[in-house]
Amino acid sequence: MSQSIFEKLNLRPQERRLVVIVGMVIFVLLNMWFVWPYFDDWGTTNTEMERSRTTLERYQREIANKPRYEASRRELETTGSNMLDGELDLQRIVERQALAAGVQLGRRTPMNTQAGKTNQFYQEGGLSAEFSSGGKEIVDFLVGLASQNAMIRVREMNLRTEQNQTRLGGTLVFVGNFQPRSATNVPARKVAAAPQPRK
Repeated sequence: MSQSIFEKLNLRPQERRLVVIVGMVIFVLLNMWFVWPYFDDWGTTNTEMERSRTTLERYQREIANKPRYEASRRELETTGSNMLDGELDLQRIVERQALAAGVQLGRRTPMNTQAGKTNQFYQEGGLSAEFSSGGKEIVDFLVGLASQNAMIRVREMNLRTEQNQTRLGGTLVFVGNFQPRSATNVPARKVAAAPQPRK
């Protein structure tokens, strides 16, 4: 029959009680010094682990969407509008399309619309133009401008009647996106010119 540690040490009952008490005191002190101060770290560690797990899941979802994003990018590259080469492209396309549609353009004023609209991918320019035309001509002009596959849009349009209400006049504000001057490493895609009016 195996002997206990107390029997091996040949301790008396009082000495055994003293050894047990001293052992318990040492155990409590060790816990107070090395274990209890780190109880709060357990909750912090769990919170950080949960946050990391959530972030990992979000990244994994985005990685899983990569094929869909690439397909959308390819579709936009093939069907999207062409970016203008510069501010003069905007005015040239507007003037040619107006001539083709029979719209008379008056005073044309370049506009600075780039506040908060410029980044590393594109810059934005504007053109304000007074016009005079018939109802059909202005519609043909806007439809023809939209068919240019160029990044040009009409931001504002003010209309009034002229000449006994048989013609329209007013002001159009055009906005176009063009490549920033610093983007020299990206070749500009040419915009098709508007058709010339039939003679």
